[in-house]
Amino acid sequence: MESADRRDRIALISVIVPIKNEPPEAALPLARFSAPPDCELVVVNASEGSPAEFPGARLILEKGSRGACLARAASEARGEILFFLHADSRPPQDALAIIQRAVGQGAAAGAFSLAYENADRRMRWIAWWANLRSRFLRIPFGDQGIFCRRDAYDAAGGFRDMPVCDDIDLVRRLRAVGRFVIRPEITTTSSRRYRDSGALRQVLRVWVVMGGYFLGISPKRLGRWYYGTAS
Repeated sequence: MESADRRDRIALISVIVPIKNEPPEAALPLARFSAPPDCELVVVNASEGSPAEFPGARLILEKGSRGACLARAASEARGEILFFLHADSRPPQDALAIIQRAVGQGAAAGAFSLAYENADRRMRWIAWWANLRSRFLRIPFGDQGIFCRRDAYDAAGGFRDMPVCDDIDLVRRLRAVGRFVIRPEITTTSSRRYRDSGALRQVLRVWVVMGGYFLGISPKRLGRWYYGTAS
């Protein structure tokens, strides 16, 4: 009876969003998370100058790598479940209910599947490969939206101070803690970086950096490869 009660109980979900010099429209997809009583929205801002405003969110200022920002936000979040989401990604409309069910059914962590907004044939192909990688290798990226129980996050050691591949690094350790699920529901994310850099160039950059991570290249060097800087 006790375990059934625990499955039926609604846990508080902390939606944690890192931002850095995001455009004002980035706040719009986050508005859905400001109302539910079973949710808190935590925005960790690494932007220079005046912080952007995100209505309904608790704002944390943290200078440093994306991994450091997410680690700080997770340490201050109140939720029993943590949901890490990029500012330019839109999870499924009922994302919180889906996460509650997945955790209630025994998942320690998981992620959604991926699609790109305004996708042409190239972007649909890139999303198809990303979903194939996620399903078979269990290596989703942060733009898909990654969720986990608080105790699983703590047992895995949380985010590390890394400018890139922080999502892969956490996912690998979460998989060692408990069951990691890839949900079929779609997170739709911006294709801006692919449009700005060129689709093929961005794909190659992602795979080179990911390969460098698995080969043990230092996070600082990977940051230079990906962003052109160390953070």
